[in-house]
Amino acid sequence: MRRLSVLAAVSVLLTGCSVFGDDPHPTKTVTIGLDAPLSGDLAEAGLSIKNSIELAVAKANEKHLVPGVRFELDPRDDAGDPARAKANAAALAANPAVLGVVGPYSSSVALEMSPVLAEAGLAQVSPSNTLPALTWGPDYRGKGKNRPYGTYFRTVTTDAIQGPYLADLLRQSMQVANAAVISDTKAYGKSLADEFAGEFEYTGGTVLLRKTVEPGATDFTTLVEQIKSSKAQLVYYGGESPEAGRLTAQLAAAGVRIPVAGGDAMHSEEYLHLAGAKAAEGTLATSAGIAIDNLASAYAYVDAYTAASYTVPHGPFGPYAYDSAWALMLAVGSVVTKNDGALPDQDLRKAVTSALQEVTFFGVTGEVSFDKFGDNYNQSISLYKVENGKWTTLVSSGRWAGH
Repeated sequence: MRRLSVLAAVSVLLTGCSVFGDDPHPTKTVTIGLDAPLSGDLAEAGLSIKNSIELAVAKANEKHLVPGVRFELDPRDDAGDPARAKANAAALAANPAVLGVVGPYSSSVALEMSPVLAEAGLAQVSPSNTLPALTWGPDYRGKGKNRPYGTYFRTVTTDAIQGPYLADLLRQSMQVANAAVISDTKAYGKSLADEFAGEFEYTGGTVLLRKTVEPGATDFTTLVEQIKSSKAQLVYYGGESPEAGRLTAQLAAAGVRIPVAGGDAMHSEEYLHLAGAKAAEGTLATSAGIAIDNLASAYAYVDAYTAASYTVPHGPFGPYAYDSAWALMLAVGSVVTKNDGALPDQDLRKAVTSALQEVTFFGVTGEVSFDKFGDNYNQSISLYKVENGKWTTLVSSGRWAGH
């Protein structure tokens, strides 16, 4: 299977020239589907993903990335609801023009979408799912890794890296001896909290309190009292920004002055808004990927995003969404090249999935290529802290070596 060279892909990103040849007259439209929360509490993250894919598609069309092919985006709003996402997956699968899907945002949503897309043979690349089970199978801890769906890929790092990374940092560099570990009941939140707690205890820390909250909860009075009584030095929250922000605000209001830490879904402007600047001060959050602040490969992307005047920031997952879409479009280009410059009439989705497995390029977030489970080989972690009411980068490209 032919791989696109890294140098060729760098040329595309920096110069905009096609790596598949030149053809200024596209004749075939290929649809890239998207599923994300474009409304509701998680809309900030979903819209940053959508906006970034729009930029990638526009760039590919402008520079004729794949001769004879014009790309278009079909965005679907799941509002964070797995049932809606499953229906979106069925609708995208039913459209023969759709040759790949970017998304979803949430891991719990991916558990519903992925089987539907896999049955249709439709390649899927998520820029933000971090649940290890999506690529390693539900029993990876007990029985080892077993890829559930050959059509599922992701560009972002997993909770199996993210959770232990911060646990080690808190234990070794910050001398945190004990913690209260809270999570929501979704797959992502529970997985992240479990990974954190496991490593925290492995390194000699003590989890004094382990509780769960329901998604959408707004009143944490009882939980705040339990955290206060536990005498924990830190609260680790596995879950999303709406609940994390409200919990942080209520902890501060009750006089519980201990740091709050969490994962990528907490690293958002929504968290700062709900927690309030004073309560959020000192909060730590990992992001399952690299911080692009000073990344040369991200300059063009950041400039394009800024120029588009979007109403939400690109956030941590916008760059990964751009690279996810680019990976799919490069896979389509590889299929075209192998078929004498045209899309094949049969087994097209299968061909795109096979080509995606072999794609490698240097994108906005660095090198992108996929291992045999569908995970990106590039497993970076960033660490952020709230200082003076804003997220600031402490570590832009961390690694967790494991045991």
